[in-house]
Amino acid sequence: MPEPLKIRRQTQVERRAESEQRLLAAAAELIAAEGFAAASLERVGAVAGYSRGLASQKFGSKDGLVTAVIAAVIDRNTQIMSARHVRSVSPLDDIIAYADVILLQIEADVFIRAYWVMMASAIANRLPTQAVFLAEHDKVKQRLSGLIVQGQASGEIDPAVDPDAAALSIGSTLLGIGIECLLDPALDIPRVRAAALATISRTLAPVTPNQQKEVHA
Repeated sequence: MPEPLKIRRQTQVERRAESEQRLLAAAAELIAAEGFAAASLERVGAVAGYSRGLASQKFGSKDGLVTAVIAAVIDRNTQIMSARHVRSVSPLDDIIAYADVILLQIEADVFIRAYWVMMASAIANRLPTQAVFLAEHDKVKQRLSGLIVQGQASGEIDPAVDPDAAALSIGSTLLGIGIECLLDPALDIPRVRAAALATISRTLAPVTPNQQKEVHA
């Protein structure tokens, strides 16, 4: 007779990782669907299927939960960008890929929607976590600005573009679309996405000789 299959038990590390992911997913679902105030630590634990105190043990406070959800969003973005980066061939491609990833997630990823809700709440209520969002946005701005400088050096981005100002403008565009989605869930994201990516490309592209003639005509 064949030997019975042995069921592999999860290690303690694996169980901890799974419980954290389930808690983060529950938090994101609650925040995206019902708002920041709805995601108490007790309720997050209950929705995830654990004891009410587990979320408190994992995150310590609601600020700790917010920081953990932000980290999860960044990690998800990094993984997607890493996959996209393999196919990118230039700094401009990387900028467009980053914007595209964010715009695609706005529609499909509950974590990114929870991110916008938490940020709006932090700003409106002047919560300490506002500093966490600001720090992450500064990192994005620095990365985009660095890519613009690289693109200018290679000749694919207009040298007249102000890297810091353009990076802030791109980030603000994505932020505005995210907030608009919260206000209007029926927003036509594919249409807005196409327009936003085209606008970013036009803004950064070098001025052609014909365009220069039109300006001086």
